[in-house]
Parts: sequence; structure tokens; C-alpha cells
Amino acid sequence: MTIAEIVKLTSENISDFEIHLGNFLDEFYRSSEAGKGNIVRDEPEYFKTIPQQTYAFLAGTVEKLCNDSGIEPPKWVFKDEYILKDPMFAMDAKGMLRLYLLVESPIEFVVRNIFVTENCLQRV
Repeated sequence: MTIAEIVKLTSENISDFEIHLGNFLDEFYRSSEAGKGNIVRDEPEYFKTIPQQTYAFLAGTVEKLCNDSGIEPPKWVFKDEYILKDPMFAMDAKGMLRLYLLVESPIEFVVRNIFVTENCLQRV
């Protein structure tokens, strides 16, 4: 499953995004280095049914996975359209949780104005 395929599937039912993301992460983690590059290479198509913050989150996901795997991230993840104007906090965080996310978020998400847990891409 590629990043572009996740977006296409999610466009059909946004509530299935987390399932598709999990499947993508499983595929990425078990792939070879070359396979990982192929999975993230193509920029996803734009769908009006998918919020901009989802696209920004996916760009951060791809950049983080590539950096952690020692492969060069695709150029599309650095486009301005994948940077949010307003901050997005995971779990609709408030108070101390928001402060925790400000400190813990990986830089690949912070530069996109997204604040998540440090292990948001880990699978169990």
C-alpha cells in the first residue's frame, strides 16, 4: 500500500483513515529500503473530502519515516501546502497535555504546525 493509495481509500470514507494509516505503516516497516522509497515516492492526489490537516500529517509521516530509515524523503513532502497555518494538536489536547505535545513532537511534524506524541508512528 502506497501513500497515494491511502489517500485514495480515505477519500471514499474519511473515518477509515486510521485503519489505512496502520496498514501503510505495517507495509512500510516490513519493506526493504528500495521498497520503502517506492511506497512514499508519489505525491497523493488531492480530494476535497480529505481535510488539509490529514495531508499535512501524511507529509510529516513520510518525512519522519524516511529520516528514521536513512532514505531521502520525496520532494513533495516539503511543499507549502503541507504546512498548516493553525496548529493542530493530537487528541484535541488542552492544558498540560498540549504543553507535553509541544515538547515531545518530532520535528518533522512541528515544522508543519502539528503536535503529536513522539511514538505516534509506532505499531504494536
